[in-house]
Amino acid sequence: MSRRLALRDRAWLAVDNLRVIGPLSGITVAGLRDSLVRLHDAQPAYHPVSRLDRSALRWVPLSRPDFSRFCADLVVPVPAPLSAGSDPAGAVTRWLVDEPLRDRPLLLAGCNGFVGAKISHGLGDGRVVNTLFPELLRATAAGSVPRPPFPRPVRLPLLRALVHHFGRHPARLRQAVRVARPPAPEVSTVDWRPDVRYRSVRSGTALAEVRAWRDRYAPGVSAAAVLFAAAGTALTRYGLTPRWPGAVMLVDARRYLPDGATVDGNFSWGQYLCPTDRGDPRAVHESLTAELDSGRPLAMLALRTARLAVPPGRLAVPPGSAPAPAARRVSTEPRPELTLTHIGKLDAYTDLPWTGPVEGYRNISVPTTSGPEAVTVSFSELTGALYVNVSFHGSTFDPETVYRAVELLCHDPVGLVDGALDQHG
Repeated sequence: MSRRLALRDRAWLAVDNLRVIGPLSGITVAGLRDSLVRLHDAQPAYHPVSRLDRSALRWVPLSRPDFSRFCADLVVPVPAPLSAGSDPAGAVTRWLVDEPLRDRPLLLAGCNGFVGAKISHGLGDGRVVNTLFPELLRATAAGSVPRPPFPRPVRLPLLRALVHHFGRHPARLRQAVRVARPPAPEVSTVDWRPDVRYRSVRSGTALAEVRAWRDRYAPGVSAAAVLFAAAGTALTRYGLTPRWPGAVMLVDARRYLPDGATVDGNFSWGQYLCPTDRGDPRAVHESLTAELDSGRPLAMLALRTARLAVPPGRLAVPPGSAPAPAARRVSTEPRPELTLTHIGKLDAYTDLPWTGPVEGYRNISVPTTSGPEAVTVSFSELTGALYVNVSFHGSTFDPETVYRAVELLCHDPVGLVDGALDQHG
């Protein structure tokens, strides 16, 4: 029997999660298909092994024979690049970027030891994806049955989180729904076409340098705040000054649940924050701390979910309907509209069958861009190294300029924030 998508998941259907890792040993296309079949045999109604009916907003379970046929479309080999010195990780990434999911909840691809996953955001947010994907790889290597990434979720998680955070001080809720929004200046526009580009950069030393600098010059400030402050400065150094004085920052609302409560699906919100000085880690930390303490991300997640509960006939656009065609106009003077995500340690990936030296490990993420001028930057840590990933449209910004900014951001974040403190004290 089919099941409707949860309200919290419908709003994310136009967005995908994409990650490519490797090199790994013992992970084959046939092995991944077998692993998904074992998962389906164990839990035939589990969403990752169901068909995603986007028009009806439903998860459709499949029979064993139907899933075996469907699975051939869920895991595909990517041809190895022919040129000498070519990049199989890049080939997997580019193929996944260009291939639509359609009715597939996930899509796995492999080439020469590199494996990628494109997973519908309707399945869940980054917390879900970064447990489900490595579990599929781990089970493939072991020949075992993949386990769902979370124990049975609590019922009514949004209500539980709201009561837990606001229950003792209900007056906070009124303040929490006063949300700041990015400014939307009126600008002239020209024709535009989508052209998704990405870059992934690794540094084995930057995180240690960030933490040492933080402990000496800004104790109490989070490493995430240092990296967020450095991001806008890096773009500005190369003539790409962000349009907004702040940035959208993705917040995992699970922090507002009572201890021990779990939730699957989507439980995150993109919150616009405007620190007094975007390039000062202390100002960024204060703004982020105040926003998290206020509970505003949770309140906005609840309001968004409530809006989706309104019958479609009462809305101008039915919730969960197919996304509108990509905007075809862009500012004549485009500037980055910055979204920042700090994923943290990718601990679930560390025990996979990696091969070669750690310096060669790839950890590529390509977040869906939210508009023609969107520049989305994510930070993650794997085996002690910092990985900075960025996605944007090459039809809006010069790719080589963005790539240089990302290289600087990854390899010298301390130099970027040092300069900000020198200017602002």
